[in-house]
Amino acid sequence: MRWIPVLLIILTVLSGCTGARGLVKRGAQMEEAGLYTEAANFYFNALLRDRNNVDARIGLTNTSSRVFNDKMDVFSRHRAMEEHRQAVAAYTDAMEYRDKVKRVGIDLDAASHYAEDYEYSKSEHLRALYAEANDMMAERRFDEAKVRFKEVMRLDPNYKDVGELKGIAINEPLYISATEHFDAGRYRKAYYDLDKIYSNDPDYRDVAVLRSEALDLGRYPVALTPFENASGVKGVEKRVYAYFLTSLGQLDDPFLKIVERDNMEMILDEQRLSLSGIVDESTASRVGNLLGAKALLTATVLNYKEVPGRVRVSEKDGFESYTVKLYNATTERNYYETRYKPVKYNEYYNKNEVRVSVQYKAISLESGELLFSRIVDRTEEDQMYYAAYNGEVNNLLPAGPQGVLTSNRDRTRLQNLVRAPRTIQSVDDLTNAAFQGAADELQADISTFLNQQ
Repeated sequence: MRWIPVLLIILTVLSGCTGARGLVKRGAQMEEAGLYTEAANFYFNALLRDRNNVDARIGLTNTSSRVFNDKMDVFSRHRAMEEHRQAVAAYTDAMEYRDKVKRVGIDLDAASHYAEDYEYSKSEHLRALYAEANDMMAERRFDEAKVRFKEVMRLDPNYKDVGELKGIAINEPLYISATEHFDAGRYRKAYYDLDKIYSNDPDYRDVAVLRSEALDLGRYPVALTPFENASGVKGVEKRVYAYFLTSLGQLDDPFLKIVERDNMEMILDEQRLSLSGIVDESTASRVGNLLGAKALLTATVLNYKEVPGRVRVSEKDGFESYTVKLYNATTERNYYETRYKPVKYNEYYNKNEVRVSVQYKAISLESGELLFSRIVDRTEEDQMYYAAYNGEVNNLLPAGPQGVLTSNRDRTRLQNLVRAPRTIQSVDDLTNAAFQGAADELQADISTFLNQQ
């Protein structure tokens, strides 16, 4: 059967040639009608399919030359009328066309004076673009100036100080916005504008200093108090605290600062202040100054319950199929018959569940007001449900009221049950997932709150 790949290659080549011949025919029709651009496109596509098609090469040589000359004529007209922007665009279009047909082996040449004329038009166009962009910069039309500078750099990346000016066009509107936010006390917004500039150019104006000041002035220290426990389960509040503290530490917010628990407990003890007294305005301000925090975050574990399951086993009736070989005396031939024998198999079921409820609240240490409060209820569960059979599993079928169930649906359901996972998440794993889920919700609330500052 070695001839099959060779035949496929031959058929592919013949198909490509047939397609190329059809395109050449269409190109000749366009050329005869004087539609040289369309004709050149057909010849070009024909050569893409078959580089050895002589008619396509001759046709493209003739028509592409006329198309190229027409494009150069457009350039010359714009150049003569001192329309330098249009002249540059027309020349660029002609050169791109020349490069295109060169990919299939057709060379197009232009007289040397065209290149000289282009350099003149480009120079005039660059001068005009540069002047326009500078005027726009003076008028603070930065987005428009940026477009002009980008065009200048496309034509000549080293033109004057265009690189520096383009950077100013990008950074200056951000700088203006940042200083307005800074002066208005919106330090977060100021910081993020300044950070964008810093990423572009860390030496731009006084961005490095302002960025650092905005971060310091906008920082929002939060004191995380020891959590309370109303669940009746000893020590659970400490585990929840650990998850909350870790989650807040992973929050990608440069303005958030967590006051360490040990330092806070020591300060509160020294000042003989209880957490309940912090909600008072005067006390809150006093504690805030002592802790160096703007807000106090506390939580209470309202409920925590583990519901570990136990494996339940139930014996089920089923059938195992088997095949017997029989002899038909009439036809004098052997045949096979599927039969079913009753069997027993076991189904196993177990379910673990954990429920936790946590209330957390944030209190301003500047005014004593409640900033936000929320109760988070999390339930995590996992179950295990599978079947086990000691015989030939692939031949196992379920039993119904009338006997064996042979439908594909019933058979597949039981087969999937036999192959189902036989593991279950432990109560400890589910507890960790519940605590992490509650901590993630707190992290989202804190992030939303900080973004509003």
